[in-house]
Amino acid sequence: MDLTMLMFLMIGIIFIMVVICLVLAIMNSSRISSFMDYAPDGDLLSAVKDYYEKVDDLASTFNKSSDAVLENRVTACEADLKQGLRKTAIVNFDAYDDVTGGMSFALTVLDDHNDGIILTSLYGHNSSNTYIRKVTGGKTEIKLLDEEKQSLIRAIGGKEVAEND
Repeated sequence: MDLTMLMFLMIGIIFIMVVICLVLAIMNSSRISSFMDYAPDGDLLSAVKDYYEKVDDLASTFNKSSDAVLENRVTACEADLKQGLRKTAIVNFDAYDDVTGGMSFALTVLDDHNDGIILTSLYGHNSSNTYIRKVTGGKTEIKLLDEEKQSLIRAIGGKEVAEND
């Protein structure tokens, strides 16, 4: 290879590199101009700062609103929980003299307002009877058996202990 051919080869390589650089510069300028659309005054740095401030404001607003939503949901759940039947007590006893073993029972189930039921089962050799009593505010309209009273007092949170436990 002579010197002239080597020079043409070097000029060709330089020309190709210049074309590649021009293509890359055009591509970057289009990307920069799309960024500049967000910066009306031409200051890209302030546009990026504004963008991050908006994101921070949005995140703050979202966190505040989600905290309020969660607080409302927790309050609603707590209100629902008070209506759930959570207080329970059971007293086993012998309903009849001829049946032993504590097969009869009085089961009290109440909510936080002391509303609920007393379920009583009286077991005998020849029969088994079940009764239900409505409880409102910790009181019933019907006279209770001693064991039903004990079960009610226990469910409400009293200290009385059943004799046949």
